[in-house]
Amino acid sequence: MKIELKDNNNLEGSELRNTSATDDLADLIKDQSQNQDTKFSELPARKKAAYIWDYYKWWILGAIAAIIAITVFIRDYRENSKPTYLYAEMLNTYFGYDKSNTLYNDFVAAEGIDLTKEHLTIGMDTSLSTENYDTTMLAYQQRLVANYTAGELDVVIGPKGIMEGPANCDDYADFNAIIPADLKEELEDRGYEFYYFDPAKDEIEDYEGEDLTPYWAGIYLDNCPYLNNMGEAGAYPEPETEDDRVIFTIAANSKRVENAIEFLRFITCNR
Repeated sequence: MKIELKDNNNLEGSELRNTSATDDLADLIKDQSQNQDTKFSELPARKKAAYIWDYYKWWILGAIAAIIAITVFIRDYRENSKPTYLYAEMLNTYFGYDKSNTLYNDFVAAEGIDLTKEHLTIGMDTSLSTENYDTTMLAYQQRLVANYTAGELDVVIGPKGIMEGPANCDDYADFNAIIPADLKEELEDRGYEFYYFDPAKDEIEDYEGEDLTPYWAGIYLDNCPYLNNMGEAGAYPEPETEDDRVIFTIAANSKRVENAIEFLRFITCNR
């Protein structure tokens, strides 16, 4: 049997050399790190910013995106958690293009609405058509119907042809049942004409057995000084046909009828 003996001296020497090389490498890295730190500290502010941006831009962008997302979430949560004072939609109005109107702020001031506690929406961007049924218009229509059905929408204002056409949810409140006598009298004194909705006009079978008598469902706003004199050209164009005449209506299932009536009073009786 042949026995080989290890040379402990050679082993120890090898270990010493490896340890020495490791120490040298560590010292080199340490020196380079210290040298880089020294050079970075000597850089001007602009170059420091550029250096940081080059090496950490994705982390920075991610942090910014996270902050924005959290901020938007908190804002939306606070806004959506507030009770709604009124939700109104003004269809096919010039205000969708002309942002110089002050209707929103005027109504807030007149009613003393605390927007930190209550939410107010007066939509002015929805545009519907009786001829052009493109995807955008259909989306507007579906949103309007959905808000009607859910009882979220209180007031809808728009041209008669639109109100009896694509915006017709057959769900207008009966003004005889909700409008105070003093407001009705004032509207008459100011020359406002009443709009009567005819449930039988559509000839839908679901109406069978129901009262199809036309009822007072809105106010024509042809001669509304407040809307006609607002912005660059008023809220709506001057009507050329019966279908162009603008009507103020209140949803039959509105949860905020009193506030809707105050909005009607504000628009029609505001000089």
